[in-house]
Amino acid sequence: MRSHFLSKIIGIAVSSALVLCSFSPVGSIAPDVYDSFASCSDINLNERAIITWKENSPLAEHDILLNECNFDVEYSDSDFSIGIFRDRDSYNTIKESPYVYSIEADSALETQALTDDTYSSTQWWLENTGTYTKADPSGSSYKITSTEGIDIDARDGWPLYKSSIGAAHEVIVAVIDTGIDYRHEDLKDAMWINEGEIPDNGIDDDHNGYIDDIYGWDFYNNESSVCHYIENDDGTYTADPNDRDDHGTHIAGIIVARANNQTAISGIARYLHTRVMALKIHGGPDRKGSVSDAVKAIRYAQSKGASVCNISWGSYTASSALEAAIERSTMLFVCAAGNYGNDNDITPLYPASFDLPNVISVAYVDCDGLLPTESSFGAKNVDLAAPSTDIYSTIVGSCGYMSGSSMAAPMVSAVAAILSSLRSNIVPSSIKDVIINNTKPLDSLTGKCVSGGLLNLYRCLKAKNDLIRDREAPSFSWTRRFEGENIVLDFVTDDGEDGSGVNSLLYKLGKRSASDFARGTEGTLIDGDSLILQKGGKHTVYVYDNAGNASVTTIPVIDDKLPPSITDVSFTVNNKRNKFTVTAKITDNQSGLKSVKYLPGLHSVSDFLSDGTVLTPDSDNIISFKASSPGIYTIMATDYRGNKTTLPVRTFVRSAQSITLSETEISMFTDDSLVLEASLYPSFSTDLLTFKSEDEGVCAVTNSGTVTARGIGETTITVYATGGATATCTVIVKKFE
Repeated sequence: MRSHFLSKIIGIAVSSALVLCSFSPVGSIAPDVYDSFASCSDINLNERAIITWKENSPLAEHDILLNECNFDVEYSDSDFSIGIFRDRDSYNTIKESPYVYSIEADSALETQALTDDTYSSTQWWLENTGTYTKADPSGSSYKITSTEGIDIDARDGWPLYKSSIGAAHEVIVAVIDTGIDYRHEDLKDAMWINEGEIPDNGIDDDHNGYIDDIYGWDFYNNESSVCHYIENDDGTYTADPNDRDDHGTHIAGIIVARANNQTAISGIARYLHTRVMALKIHGGPDRKGSVSDAVKAIRYAQSKGASVCNISWGSYTASSALEAAIERSTMLFVCAAGNYGNDNDITPLYPASFDLPNVISVAYVDCDGLLPTESSFGAKNVDLAAPSTDIYSTIVGSCGYMSGSSMAAPMVSAVAAILSSLRSNIVPSSIKDVIINNTKPLDSLTGKCVSGGLLNLYRCLKAKNDLIRDREAPSFSWTRRFEGENIVLDFVTDDGEDGSGVNSLLYKLGKRSASDFARGTEGTLIDGDSLILQKGGKHTVYVYDNAGNASVTTIPVIDDKLPPSITDVSFTVNNKRNKFTVTAKITDNQSGLKSVKYLPGLHSVSDFLSDGTVLTPDSDNIISFKASSPGIYTIMATDYRGNKTTLPVRTFVRSAQSITLSETEISMFTDDSLVLEASLYPSFSTDLLTFKSEDEGVCAVTNSGTVTARGIGETTITVYATGGATATCTVIVKKFE
C-alpha cells in the first residue's frame, strides 16, 4: 500500500501509514428539547441572530413580541425574523415564547470548498465531486479523478445536524490507539480534559489511580504523557520514533479536527459537542500493544463517561477478557475490520468480530466506491464500509496521508458521536442499527458486509427518530438464603419492558454512593444474579443498564446469629432397667443444622472441639443415642454459620409408687374400641407399662392401652409397672340390640 505524507501543514514528509495496528501476539446532560425538534443555541448580544417561527403561528403575535423586546429587526416575514438582540432579557423572553421554533447565531457560508480549512479540497470522503486534490512529495498538488457521490454526504448532513442539535450534550470518543498530539492546532480545542485532575501537581486528585491524567493515559509507558515529541531546531516538532504517535493523531483528526479555522482539515464531528480522549496502548518502533492495556483503557474510558470507543487495531486471537470488557461497557465500540483482504466470517478478527450488540465492524472503500483487495470483508461479521484511501488528516506536529480500515473506523465513530450528542441516554445498539440501516448502497459491497452500503451522515441524521432512549434506571429485588456456610443473596433485576437491558450487577462492602462504582468499573461483579457472602453486614449493590442508567442500594445483610434449638428431650429405660435411650428434636430455621454430637457428663462447647460422638438426625430432625448407665449426658448442635448450643440431659431410674387408670370399669359392645390411659405416680417415674387381659376372647389390649371388644362376657385388664406397681380395670362386653 502506498502512503504519502506532508511534513508540516504546508510542507512535505514521508512516513508509513499504519493500516491496522495489531497486538503482539496479540458531561452534563442537555435539556430535553429534542422530541419537539425545537432548538435554541445561545447567542452573543449585538451580533446578528435568526429567529425561526413555528409553522402556523400568528404573524400578529410575532410583531407584538418583537415590538415589546429590545430586538433591532433587519428583516422579518411569517417564518423568519433577522436582527440583533441588545439585552439578555429580550433574548430570554423571545426564546421562551411558544411561537418560537429556534434561535441561532448567524454564521458564515463557505463558497466552493466544503470548509475554509487549508486542505479541505483533499477530503473527498466529505464531498466527492469527481476529483480531489492530492499533494506529492515535491510539495506540489495535483488532481485525482474519483467517482462523484462516493462520500458520506457531509455537506448535506452537517446543516441537518446543526438544525437538530439545540443544546446538544457533550460526547466523548475514546481513541484507544497510539498517542494523540494534544498540541496540534486542529486538535487542541477538541481534546477531552479530565476536570477532576490538576495538571502537573504530581497528585492523583480524582483518586482513580492515575496521576496527572489530563487528556487520558499512556498505558504502554504507564505515564500521563499521551504524546511523545521530538522538538526540532526550527520550532516545529515531530513524533518520537520510539513511540510513533502519528496513527492515533490521524484518527483523532478524522473524528474531531476543528472546522473553519483555516488550519489543515475538518473532522466529521467538527462541532464542540465531541471531544476525544487519548488512551495510548501502542508504542515502540513497531507500535505493538497488548490485551491487558486494552482492557485497562476500556475500563478507564468507561469510568470517565466516554460514549464511543474507536478501535483501529485487532488480533486473530480471541480474548475472553477483551470481550468481557466490551460486553460490560455501555460504550459503542467501532472496530476496524482489517487490511488483510480476509473474509472475516471465515477468519474472524477481534474485537471487530465479537458478536455483541455494542460492536460495529467497518471495512473500507476507495474514492471510486470499490472495495480494495486489502480490505477485509464479511457478510455476517462486517457491518458496513467507510471511505479510507488517501485520507489526509492530522499527524504529530503536521498532517499526512494514511489509508486502510484504521481510517474507516473513526469515520463511523464520528457519525456515532454526532448521533449520540443529539439526545441523552441513547441505547448504543440503536446507534449501531441507525448507522447500519441507513448506508448508501454500493454494488461493490453487496454480499461483502451486513448493510451492503457506505456510511452516510445525512441518512443517519434523517433517521434520528429511530434512536432509542432509555432514561429509567434498572431496579432489583433480593432475597436472603443460606447455602452451607455461606449467605446467599438472590437478585431479580428489571429494566422495564422498553429498557435497554440490565448490563451488570456489582457490589461493595459498606454503605456506598453511585460514584464509588465509577460507572460500573469498580466493585465486585455479581455473577449469575446471586451473591455469595461469608458474613453479614452492609453491602451496597449497583446495577446499570446498557444505556448507562444506574441505581444503587445499600442492603443490611442480616446474618444468622441464633443457635440451633434442642427440644422434645426424653429418655426411656429398658425392662432390665440397665440401658437408656435418649431422644431429642434438633432444628435450625436459618442457615441449617451442620452437626450434632453428645458426650457423657456435663460439658461446655469447647469440650466438643476435639471430642464427642456424632449423631445423625432422621427426616423429622430427631436424634437418639444409647446410654449404659444413669447420669448426665450433654448434647451439642452447630449450624452452618458457626452458632452452637448445648443441653444437658439427666438419665435415671425411678420406680412408680402407684398407677392410676382413666377407667376402673368399662361397658362396651362387640367390635368397639377405646384407649385406657394410665398415669404413674410420681410422674417422673421411669417405669415401663405392660397391659394384659385375663380373657382375650372377651377383649384384647395393647401396650399402648387400646382395648378392643371381641365377645360377650366380662374380664379384667391389669396394668403392670416394671417397678412392681399394678392397677386393674373391669371390662363388660354386651351384645348390641
